[in-house]
Amino acid sequence: MCPVSTKELNLYDKTTAGFDSDSLSPLADHLIDLRKKIIISLIALCIGTLIAFAFSKEIIFFMTKIAPSDTTFLQIKPGEFFFTSLKISMYFGLVIALPVIIWQLASFILPGLNSKEAKIIIPVAMCSPVLFLFGSLFAYYFVVPSMLRFLFGFGKDVITTSISIESFISFTLMITAVCGIAFLMPIIMFALANVGIVNSSLLIARWKYAVVFAVVLGAMLTPTPDPFNMMLVGGILILLYFVSFGLLKLIKK
Repeated sequence: MCPVSTKELNLYDKTTAGFDSDSLSPLADHLIDLRKKIIISLIALCIGTLIAFAFSKEIIFFMTKIAPSDTTFLQIKPGEFFFTSLKISMYFGLVIALPVIIWQLASFILPGLNSKEAKIIIPVAMCSPVLFLFGSLFAYYFVVPSMLRFLFGFGKDVITTSISIESFISFTLMITAVCGIAFLMPIIMFALANVGIVNSSLLIARWKYAVVFAVVLGAMLTPTPDPFNMMLVGGILILLYFVSFGLLKLIKK
C-alpha cells in the first residue's frame, strides 16, 4: 500500500464550507462601510457640539427668557454653569448633526432595500428632523412657559423663586425633547402603515382608546399637577393621532 499525504487528502481546502474567504468579503466590506459612516457621524456630532459650545452662553440666555421675569438663576455647585454649558452643547450638537447622522444611516440601509422599502425610509429620514424641530419649538414657546407659570406662580405670595441654572436647563430640555419625539408620531404611523401593521381603518376604530391613552400619557409626561398643562400635552398627542389618521387616509393606507 502506497502512503497518502495530507495534501492528497485535501484536508485543508480553503474552498470548503465555512472557510471560503471570498464569502466573507461582502461582510467585511459592510463592516468597513459601517465603521466609516459611524466615524462621519461622530465627526459631525463633535463639530455640532463645538459650534453649540461656542454659542452656549447665548443659547442658555435664550432659554432662560421663557422663565417669569422675576426668576433668579443661581449657580449652587462649583462649575455648574460650565457643565450646564456642556450639556446644552451636546444636546444642540446632536440636533445640528442629526441630518448628517440620519443621512449616513439611510445611505447604509438603502442599498439593501427594495423600491417599496426605500419609499418608506426616504420620507422618514427627511421628515424626522423637521418634525422633531417643530415639536421642540412648540414646547419652547407654549408648553414650557405654561408649566413654568404654574410651578413658579404657586405660592408666589409666600416665597421668592430662585432656581439653579442646571435644574432649569434640564427641565426645559426634557420637555422639549419629549414634545419633539411626540411630533414624530405621524411619520412613525406612516412607516407602520407601509409595513402593514396599522391602517387608517384601525386608527379610526380605536380612536376612543387613543384619546384615553393620550390623556393618561399627558398626565405622566407633565411634571405639574395642574389640569391645563396635562390637557395641553394630551391634546397635542390626540391632535397628532388624528393628523396621522388623515395622512394615512390621504395616501390610502
